Amino acid sequence: MPTEPGRPRNPRGGGLILTVFALGLAAIVGTTVAFLPRGPKPPPISVVGGSFRLESSKGGVLDSRTLAGQPYLVFFGFTQCPNVCPTTLADLGNLLDAFAKEGGDLRAYYVTVDPERDTPEVMREYMASFSDRITGLTGSPEAIERVTRAFRAEVKRVPLTEGGTTIEHSLMVYMMDRNGGFAGPLDLEAGHGLALKQLHRLVAGGRDS
Repeated sequence: MPTEPGRPRNPRGGGLILTVFALGLAAIVGTTVAFLPRGPKPPPISVVGGSFRLESSKGGVLDSRTLAGQPYLVFFGFTQCPNVCPTTLADLGNLLDAFAKEGGDLRAYYVTVDPERDTPEVMREYMASFSDRITGLTGSPEAIERVTRAFRAEVKRVPLTEGGTTIEHSLMVYMMDRNGGFAGPLDLEAGHGLALKQLHRLVAGGRDS
């Protein structure tokens, strides 16, 4: 008797194939579960950040305890950074100015990762090229190390082929809430429209995480 086109000749064979497939899938799932990490859960983002006391480019010392109750931004870099740092500082300054025009009030802090060369005088001169809403911060190597470690910022000194060194570092702009907790990264690359929404949400007490 002829069979219909496309219909299997042995229905029992199809059941066997499904059984084998199910067993194989179970084995894959079992293997995947076996290799999932079984250690403690990753720490919450609230552990990013911490108190600091650093010399300000505007004079005196900034103690982070004076920022209690107000959100702020933090960005790491150094004055001899060739491209990324000045570009980010200029873009961030323009964003903060635009935010102020919408009735917002927010400050940013640029923490050097090169304290040996970025003295308070150097930082003061360097920051004069950018928005007054951004304050440069420096300190002893030990103080800077404590801050970068608290913010989980990656910092690596790299030798240059022509001599000397440069510094590779995290590029994130940290949004810190009014309690000093990490509210999420500011997304400058997506454009000022989204970034302004992030800032309004930060000031209103919301989080991006």
